[in-house]
Amino acid sequence: MTRLKIQPRVYVKATLTEGNRVYTNVAVHLKGGPGSFRDVDDRPSFTLNFDKFAEGQTFHGLKKIHLNSSLQDPSLLSEKICRELFNAVGVPAPRAGHSVLTFNHKAMGVYVVLEGVNKQFFKRYFADASGNVYDGHSQTDVTQRLPTNDGDEPKDQTRLKALAAAVREPDLDRRRTALESTLDVDRFLSFMALETLLWHWDGYTLHRNNFRVFHDRTADRMVFLPHGMDQMVSRADAPLVPRPAGAVAKAVLEVPELKERYLWRVAEIATNHILGDAITSRIRLVAKDLEVAMEETDPTAVRAHRRRTESFCRRFVQRAASVEAQLAKEGFMGTATGARLPELTRAEWSSRVDLGESELREDSDPQGRELLMIQAKTPSTASWRHRVLLGRGRYRFEGTLRTHDVELDLQDPRAGAGLRLSRSRTGQKNRGNRDWTPVFLEFEVAQDRAEVELICELRAIRGTVWFDRQEFRLNRL
Repeated sequence: MTRLKIQPRVYVKATLTEGNRVYTNVAVHLKGGPGSFRDVDDRPSFTLNFDKFAEGQTFHGLKKIHLNSSLQDPSLLSEKICRELFNAVGVPAPRAGHSVLTFNHKAMGVYVVLEGVNKQFFKRYFADASGNVYDGHSQTDVTQRLPTNDGDEPKDQTRLKALAAAVREPDLDRRRTALESTLDVDRFLSFMALETLLWHWDGYTLHRNNFRVFHDRTADRMVFLPHGMDQMVSRADAPLVPRPAGAVAKAVLEVPELKERYLWRVAEIATNHILGDAITSRIRLVAKDLEVAMEETDPTAVRAHRRRTESFCRRFVQRAASVEAQLAKEGFMGTATGARLPELTRAEWSSRVDLGESELREDSDPQGRELLMIQAKTPSTASWRHRVLLGRGRYRFEGTLRTHDVELDLQDPRAGAGLRLSRSRTGQKNRGNRDWTPVFLEFEVAQDRAEVELICELRAIRGTVWFDRQEFRLNRL
């Protein structure tokens, strides 16, 4: 951008050049809040509107973008990575990218580019993009009048007031009904869960700041959107059930059924998006592209940026470890769709003899397998057991076993070596001498947070069975 003098939040005309492309009559103003605003002679952030003074003009199809100097995130990574995560869990978030900026012939370095929040953005997610968008910041909430950022009826706060009334409803059953009729509850649970997992301390859930509320007219529900994600994952050991500052978050967590749904959503998002190496791999991939740009503009900045990238990755790794430990403690690990139960491979299994005389012991073989062994010394029934909490759905419990001289009572329909569930009278019929053989059991859970007891059993006249505990898997189908 060249030949430009501007005042805070006052649009002026500018010329923007990108490669060989020149954009004229671009509307520009300075942006930023407390702590991030910088004057034009410093390293400011900008809002650019391409069609305000030149109708129909767009920048790569976008009418409005922001250029953030990212003073509060020197890694330049947080906005892009976290916005991608919100979009991945079904919460609309404007996209982020990067650009090398020169302003008034002065090299400014790499900036974060953010998509504007306007009808063009909402059309990607909603059938009707004409609803009002309310701007939340600086300790504001839905219980107050919020400024309208966009929308066909900017003075209308009717649905916002309805949401505020639902939040204030003292009767929890009536509150739940009121919330479900005014709020997109599923999206809000995802929004709140990810704000907590990423510890967005300056967001809506924890601080009543940096948020937008959109009225989806088609569903007639209010939808929360995240904003200002340059200070994320700042506390590794943060609790998964916070003390919320946001009135909607507080009202939701006070309703037992909604709190339960929130916890399940935390477990699902954590399992599929926070745990594992995928997120740090993505961070390093984005950082590599940034460093290519830095090599051309400021090679000395590359080494410092690599340190910041690794620091950002460590914060995610540390947060993931804390989240995994908290979920395991609450019995939620592995309950999300498609997730394995990693704790089964290191779970504590309890032994039990229901009939006759059997020996049960934890063992190992020359190949290093960690085994659970059952030996029937007389006609007997014995088992190893482990309890898990599961949500509603179909599951597959898998393992491998080896048998030696297992003889069954052919008059006993429940006899055999294999897997079963507590309160299920049907066992598996493995007998004789078998080398390591895969076994599985599919079953259905009819309610959320049901306690299920997984059983490795031998019901036989005599014989021995070994289960390889490192091969236990539990998947949701």
